[in-house]
Amino acid sequence: MVYFLIDDMEKEGARRMMFAFEDRFALFDVTPVDNQFIQEYLPGAKGDYVRVYLYGLMRCYHPDTEMNEDQMAHDLGMTKEDVMAAYRYWERRGLVRRVSDEPVQFQYVSLRHSAMAPDAVKIDPEYEAFGEALHSAFGNERRLHGGEIQTCYEWVEELKLSREAVIMLMKYMAKTKGKNFSVKSAEKLAAQMAEENIRTVEQVEDFLGRDQEMWNGTKKVLRKLGKTNLPSEDQVKMYRGWRTDWGFTHEAIMAACAETAKGDPTMGHLENILRLIRERCGEKSVIDLEDIEADRKIRAGSSKMTAALGKSEWSRENYTIYRKLLEKYPDDMIQQAAKACGRSQQSAGEIEKMLESWSSKGIHTGDEAKQYIREFDRQSEILSELRSAWGLKSRMGQVERAMLSKWLNEYGYDRRTITAAAKFASGTEKPMAYLDKILGDYAEKGIRTIGEMEKERKEHGKSAGKSAGKSEGRKVSAQNYTQRDYSGGGTSVADMMAQLQEEQN
Repeated sequence: MVYFLIDDMEKEGARRMMFAFEDRFALFDVTPVDNQFIQEYLPGAKGDYVRVYLYGLMRCYHPDTEMNEDQMAHDLGMTKEDVMAAYRYWERRGLVRRVSDEPVQFQYVSLRHSAMAPDAVKIDPEYEAFGEALHSAFGNERRLHGGEIQTCYEWVEELKLSREAVIMLMKYMAKTKGKNFSVKSAEKLAAQMAEENIRTVEQVEDFLGRDQEMWNGTKKVLRKLGKTNLPSEDQVKMYRGWRTDWGFTHEAIMAACAETAKGDPTMGHLENILRLIRERCGEKSVIDLEDIEADRKIRAGSSKMTAALGKSEWSRENYTIYRKLLEKYPDDMIQQAAKACGRSQQSAGEIEKMLESWSSKGIHTGDEAKQYIREFDRQSEILSELRSAWGLKSRMGQVERAMLSKWLNEYGYDRRTITAAAKFASGTEKPMAYLDKILGDYAEKGIRTIGEMEKERKEHGKSAGKSAGKSEGRKVSAQNYTQRDYSGGGTSVADMMAQLQEEQN
């Protein structure tokens, strides 16, 4: 496969030699390597290329008639294609010369011979043709030097890209980065093309079109963040990750840029924001503009709910609770429940219990909940006033609330009339029951005003009233409830309002 190039006289002498070393001699012999090779060629070559060169050089001094590219690849633990790529590399540098394709044969060129007759060294014709094609692609705009062409050709040799794919990539880089772009900057794209097994012209066009989309998208994001620089490779890579790995649409990313107004508007800050949005969205495969807007509304609603509870700091736990509640209840109803829980210093976890209670009672909107709470508060104020007027210390429970609800809603008496009539029950054993009796009597007789009540009171005298107060009196439906003790402070607003609703029904 390989031969060491010597002058004609030495070749003739070699043919006339009658002697040869035994086969095992090569193992214990040495192979001379020019210092020029070590200093000028070895540092810039890949390790595998150096291995191929040195192994072939050794075989020049100790030939093996069975040696071919397959055997050499086996001995070095490489593929045949890699061995051939290495020899083409050394051919381009003038250290070997191809003398035959069938069978494959290379001659090693003496470095001293090469230095004395540089024109005698022939460059790899495929490499030469590639270089010409690459120069033509740039026209007069840019002249690539040898190292740049070599780098591009390594993508053909090592990454197995087609020559057309490499030329298209270089044109694309000139278009997006400017004619003076660094060839090394295209290396990542070349590696990605190889990884995706890009082969045909159509595949290259599709790949570069996608990359162009990523570059344009990154540029728009930077402008949105107030930056004027062109996208760097790292920034494009970051944007590509948001699109392909995290599933964000470009519109969603642009909308999320608004969140950076609260801090330093950088790509890194934006990435942290997108990561949190992705976590909150449950790592959906696609996150679009609607998801961003929904997330923003949920965060605003959960913050409002947190404030209604009397808490100053927003938490992800409250975000999760609010999002779950929003699937079943409207926002205004949730906020009313949060206010009610906040008044009794309850946690966000109690909101759902209150909403379930309200829903079972036919309360389904924020306005209905607000009216329900308003009614509860109104009753609480009236009951508190009655307790104060009668000198009672214990709280009034559901039975008393049911009575009050009947006076207000069924009999149609207002607060002023009820509290004025309360003085008639002062000093009785059961003032609430007594007041319930007399208001029931007044309602039956059509007595509506305080003046009419006082007139009725004078006509019948106080004795009858006193005796009625000491007796059980007329039992109302509310008195059929089992009496509960509400003297403690543990009853929540949710419980009391639920009890109120039960008795109203």
